[in-house]
Amino acid sequence: MKKLLFLFITILFVNHSYATHLMGGQITATYLSSDSSGSHYVLEFTAYRDTIGIPMQVSAIFNIDILDTTGNWSSLFTHTVSYDTTSVALMPSITVYGIEVYTFLDTITLPGDGYYSISWSDCCRNGAIINMSNPLNENMQLVTYVTVDSLNPNSSAMFLTPPVAYLPVDTVWQYNPLPFDPDGDSLSWSMVTPLGAGGAVNGYVFLSDTMYSDSVGIFTLDSITGEISWDPKLIGNFEASFIIEEFRSGNKIGEMRRDMQFIVIHDTTNAMPQISNMQTVPTNSGGYPYVKINPGVNYQLHLLGNDTDPNDVLKMEAYGESFNLALAPSSFSYISTGIGNEIEGTFSWTPDMSHVRTQPYLTVFRTTDNMFYFDNTIQFEVTLGSSTGIDNIDFISVNALYPNPANNSFTLSLNLEKLQDVHLDIYNVLGVRISNQKLNLSAGNHLIVKNIDLSAGQYFVKISGQNGVSIATKKLFVVR
Repeated sequence: MKKLLFLFITILFVNHSYATHLMGGQITATYLSSDSSGSHYVLEFTAYRDTIGIPMQVSAIFNIDILDTTGNWSSLFTHTVSYDTTSVALMPSITVYGIEVYTFLDTITLPGDGYYSISWSDCCRNGAIINMSNPLNENMQLVTYVTVDSLNPNSSAMFLTPPVAYLPVDTVWQYNPLPFDPDGDSLSWSMVTPLGAGGAVNGYVFLSDTMYSDSVGIFTLDSITGEISWDPKLIGNFEASFIIEEFRSGNKIGEMRRDMQFIVIHDTTNAMPQISNMQTVPTNSGGYPYVKINPGVNYQLHLLGNDTDPNDVLKMEAYGESFNLALAPSSFSYISTGIGNEIEGTFSWTPDMSHVRTQPYLTVFRTTDNMFYFDNTIQFEVTLGSSTGIDNIDFISVNALYPNPANNSFTLSLNLEKLQDVHLDIYNVLGVRISNQKLNLSAGNHLIVKNIDLSAGQYFVKISGQNGVSIATKKLFVVR
């Protein structure tokens, strides 16, 4: 049975050789205001540890440096704080130990414009880590860089999920830490060697090494979305360190180091939950799921979650910046379709003019069963230009598909308000397109009869507009 662990807010002390079993964390700096004394920031430091180690210390020391005109770092001051305390549910655990998160919030003043570093270090890392030589003797060092410009305020990136996750061995898994930038700046991800007290930790091996990754699922990191995909071949605790670079108008203005730990557990008979109709989501030129939305127009996306384990309790969750907007936030809900162990999630958003920007809003749809979860990432751009399906929403309506189940043919009922092309694509449950047809239809009502020669089973009929933009997806059952 899964159990809930607790969050404990506290602070970490620097440079003490305590076996605190550190697992991951990050430092963020959020802009507040500027005055004659400098720029004021909210400093948030979060660290995670397992409960086998001794409790953490009650104070923390941060080193504040600035890059001088010669290109060297100059130490400005240190910032020491005490802790606040609270407790909330963190995450379910199927491991032999609990996981605690320690968080500190305080304000800090950075004197004048410039490029600053905020760093912290403490000992020691989780002893169960197997992809470094001696983790119990290694510090965890975190650093965040931020450009301070009183005329162009800047905050570092933020995350919506913790840097600790568990997954099954010998199974392809996707995970997204849900990053976003509060200023709408572009983010770029890369993997690096974790840092200790004296620099890079000893004996570190990247998770993409064939020692730890199956050949069909090498550990990969998407540099644009931050999505991670991995098929681990060994059970154990694995450490990974990431650099998240922040760009504005093509110029780098910040950087954050985030340490994460992945807990790979024993193989089970539990199947991984999936979204079965992701192939119906539009993609951009890079192949990323990408949707353009115009302000003032409601956009809805329907996703189908499936699990081959009939007794699992399946659910779907959605996370992203658009849900936290002060004005006109997006919404998400899911219901059972009544067909086997299947659910349908509905994402709905009517953005306003304040949401128009070139940087897309990253959204993660997480399908979860009794044991594990699987993430799918979609980018939503709010634009004044051509939207994904906006013309089609105005001019095409999909009324019905019948009979369903079908045998040798089915009929699709459409209504068009103007002359245009309509594309009909049929996909199997593996996302492979097995049929496609292009129709040039006049305005008015249409009954499209589609002859099929398909094996018995479940299929998806995708209806797209003249630009290949998805309008609707209908589930089709074939019987013989």
